[in-house]
Amino acid sequence: MSRYLAVTRAGFMLGFIYRFTFIFTVIGNVIYLGVAYYLWHSIYKHANVIHGMTFNETFLYVGLGSSVFVLLKTYTDWFIHGDIREGTITNYLIKPLDVGTYFMFSSMGLFLFNVAVITIPTFLLLAFVFKVHFVVGPGLIVFPISLFLAYLITFHIDYFIGLFGFYTESVWGLSTTKEIIVSVLSGALIPLQFFPDAIRKVLLWLPFQAMYNTPITMITQPNRGWDIFVPMLAVQVFWVGVLFLGTKLFYAQAVKVLRISGG
Repeated sequence: MSRYLAVTRAGFMLGFIYRFTFIFTVIGNVIYLGVAYYLWHSIYKHANVIHGMTFNETFLYVGLGSSVFVLLKTYTDWFIHGDIREGTITNYLIKPLDVGTYFMFSSMGLFLFNVAVITIPTFLLLAFVFKVHFVVGPGLIVFPISLFLAYLITFHIDYFIGLFGFYTESVWGLSTTKEIIVSVLSGALIPLQFFPDAIRKVLLWLPFQAMYNTPITMITQPNRGWDIFVPMLAVQVFWVGVLFLGTKLFYAQAVKVLRISGG
């Protein structure tokens, strides 16, 4: 376990190397919050509640959605594909470690870095600059658990996409398609409450909403009962299990077609 923790530390420190990426991400997030505030403020100008959500809940949902969207970007699909194309993937195959676990702990370092420099500052901006009111409730207790489960779901989806690099020369198309699907169906851009009821009922059973809608709902509407939160957590745990098993089986087959030339 200690060797994997060292990988997590390295992943965390990697965030400090790309300083300009970090700076522009922070600036972009602040601009997005400002735009989102005035946009939704104008939408709620003549209504206090829309689709069962107040302005405070909607803006908090959208504001945290942008933070969580950045937080859950693991880039694992690109890292794996790059290692496969360059042949450096063999460095992991010959070592006494599990490849999937290695990449998971590595991306976890970036996850923790984003928590420190993106998520926490976003909470402070929402509370002290935009004066968003945070409601206290049981959802706040399970929010960290839900957020970690959302990370595991995101990682395994990215890992699954990255493994296609064993078969294809590029995963750009697959990765871009994945980003679009997740952005639209997860509730990261628009709260799921704004979708038609029939579509929303289907989306609530898919893994995409478990990545964003579930943890964000727990912190924007934390006073909802345990009868709501427990099934939401159960859906997350279910998809973590399914994706974990799926990536294990896919890796066992994909690694068989690896071909590396050179010397």
